[in-house]
Amino acid sequence: MLFVVVYGVLSVITWSAFVFKVRDLARDWRNKELQLLCLAISTFAAPFFFAMPPVYARVDALLGRSNIATLIIYTSVAICLASFLALLVSWSSAQYAIRLRHRLIVGYGLATIAAMAVLFFLGAADDAEHPVDFDVHYADTPYISEFLLVYQCLFTVSMVGLVRMCWRYSTIVAGPWLRRGLRVITAGALAGLGYSLPKAVSLIWDLLGTFPFDSINTVVAPMAASVSAALFAIGFTMPVWGVRISAAAAWMHRYRAFRRRQPLWDAITQAFPEIVLVPPPDSRVELVRELDFFLGRQVIEILDGEMRLRAQYDSGIGELAQDVCAAHRITGVRAEALEDALQIAAALRAHAVGRDTHPGQRTQVHDTTDGNLDQEAARLVRVAEALRSPLVPAALARLASASAQGGTRP
Repeated sequence: MLFVVVYGVLSVITWSAFVFKVRDLARDWRNKELQLLCLAISTFAAPFFFAMPPVYARVDALLGRSNIATLIIYTSVAICLASFLALLVSWSSAQYAIRLRHRLIVGYGLATIAAMAVLFFLGAADDAEHPVDFDVHYADTPYISEFLLVYQCLFTVSMVGLVRMCWRYSTIVAGPWLRRGLRVITAGALAGLGYSLPKAVSLIWDLLGTFPFDSINTVVAPMAASVSAALFAIGFTMPVWGVRISAAAAWMHRYRAFRRRQPLWDAITQAFPEIVLVPPPDSRVELVRELDFFLGRQVIEILDGEMRLRAQYDSGIGELAQDVCAAHRITGVRAEALEDALQIAAALRAHAVGRDTHPGQRTQVHDTTDGNLDQEAARLVRVAEALRSPLVPAALARLASASAQGGTRP
């Protein structure tokens, strides 16, 4: 039951990865790298389907030979590994070397598959079905032991090649998701060695005696192969779905920033309604559909209103902001945002009653964004958050009290 569940889940995962990539291949069916990737993923997914004991038994019954499913499974894995290696050679090698290396990989893969087929049919591995313990049961059977050694040799060589190429290539690629994917593949190849090396050791051991740790062959090694399969499916598709995750995360960041700036936009556009080109829609669906447009308008309109208010900024408020920041240990950009929020709040209050804040006491406004709209958008988020802080009305109350007593500072 354990292997039915594990292999079933991995079969779904890997076939889903195949469907995911086939859609890309359908749009660019001449792309040889996509062809190799789809072949590799499909032949990696197939063994988990055929290895499920009920399916294994059904395949044997249909083809009329016990354990023929093992040959199908191992042949699929051999094709898969050759495809993975050929794909990585295409990614990481100079153009002049790709064709020769592809021929070597294909030649080695075909030679391995041919040798496996010959050795399998020469051996006597058809007395009963062994979907889980085939390697252990036939480890000392003539020809079958050689069949298994040939297969494990290919598997081990392929895993070592994947580790070397993926890790080296991951250190030089620019795309973050491609780099992460290659490192996940590296981890998958290391897990694959956890499958092939114990198998190879047990086969060699059985030539000299009896391998005493059958559970490594029947449980540990298959589980390592299962982990390897999952990591390969994730790693080889990560550059595609990872980019989409990043795009979705960036969109969510922009949407949250829009919502966080909204109170600041409301306050400024109530004072200067003429600066609004198109009001944000009441419908959230429409806002989501046209987010980038309304986000850009929001930032521009806030900056427009802020420029109109700066004529009323007061150096006394700047000094008050410094006192508040010092009292509450606020520093850096948060301190600048609080000062801007205080200036805006005081200027809006003065504008509402139709007077300058403190004529003749203008303040020099700091500008650290150099006109960069993205940096301005980020700054306005901080200002909007500072404007909602209870420190702002408290500071304005202190300012009003000081003004009533005939001074600027309390």
